[in-house]
Amino acid sequence: MADIIGAYGLIALLFAGLFVRLSNKSIIVIAILLLIVVGALGTAVPRGFDTLNMEMTSTTKMADPIDAAISRMFEWMFYTPFLSFQLIPGVLIGMLVARFQFIDYPQKHRKYLINAALLGLFISTAGAIPMALMSSLFWTSYSEIWELSAKALHTFSGFAGGVGWTALIGLMAIKLEQKRGTVTKAIVALGQRSLSFYIFQSFLFVLILAPYAGGLGGHISQLGSDVVSVFVWVVSVIIANILHKRSIRGPFETLLRKKSTL
Repeated sequence: MADIIGAYGLIALLFAGLFVRLSNKSIIVIAILLLIVVGALGTAVPRGFDTLNMEMTSTTKMADPIDAAISRMFEWMFYTPFLSFQLIPGVLIGMLVARFQFIDYPQKHRKYLINAALLGLFISTAGAIPMALMSSLFWTSYSEIWELSAKALHTFSGFAGGVGWTALIGLMAIKLEQKRGTVTKAIVALGQRSLSFYIFQSFLFVLILAPYAGGLGGHISQLGSDVVSVFVWVVSVIIANILHKRSIRGPFETLLRKKSTL
């Protein structure tokens, strides 16, 4: 499957110059049109990952790291452009959020954030119900039309969930602004080094789960994978806090800033 950093990087290279010159009205119109298209394309999930049957691509099962790396390289050549197109509506929505500074000054936009959180999370949850019923095998006697509709609804409503969670985080920031304890500061430090720790977490997941490393991926349950995820996140928060106390920036954030000034 494609890597999220590669997808956003491709969007930035191809469209950043165009998007920043668009008016708010143009962004809204284009985002709505693309949401419709992306929702329709959600019925044609790439073969590497079936959202309904939860079957991951075979490269996750390869025992040879060289073979897995070569296979993924060819996968990324296809999936990165495909995923990038699906993410463009989210990028445009994020630009609007930034322009209106909803997250920069959440206290000023509290009412809007509350409405966005409630509505966005409701739409996202409701839109995921048909797919959840199918994937859990609770609903088995459905037609192909229902399956395609469920996939499209799942894809489309997911963007509303992104807006809802973003708004909820903004509301949490209001509560935590005056109550910054050790844990809050540590999480902030992690966010300030998000790129570096995204890569660090990916490395840990490979080290723990990949068949050519720790090999736990094929032997643990959903609960086990959740425990691994929480463990990796906690380790990340601790290390980020240590770096913050020593005034050390994330290495990849530093590299990105150097490249952007060239």
